Amino acid sequence: MKKMTVVLCCSLLTLGFSLSAVAASGPETLNLKDVFGVEGKKQAVIFPHHRHQAKVACASCHLNPRGGGPVKFDLADRSGVGNDFHRKWCWPCHVEMEVPKGKSCTTCHSGPV
Repeated sequence: MKKMTVVLCCSLLTLGFSLSAVAASGPETLNLKDVFGVEGKKQAVIFPHHRHQAKVACASCHLNPRGGGPVKFDLADRSGVGNDFHRKWCWPCHVEMEVPKGKSCTTCHSGPV
């Protein structure tokens, strides 16, 4: 019985470490139109998650400080130029991080329609 308990505990620890590694690495890219149901005529933003993750802490965007899961922004308005993605998420960060042309449409809207 003790041996089975030890094996089970080790398995759970391994699973826990594996899941945290997946959350920490996240997807390479995200199609924001698909993931968040964004409306609009502009090309979808193919968000380079891996590139942002290399420069910004997970807790900057995610509720879970280790990353993954819900973002900490209320993205209720998902249509038009003044949508919540632009006003609450992308533009403020791009300004703070001094991203060249960070508020230019074509900086982010350059992926497939």
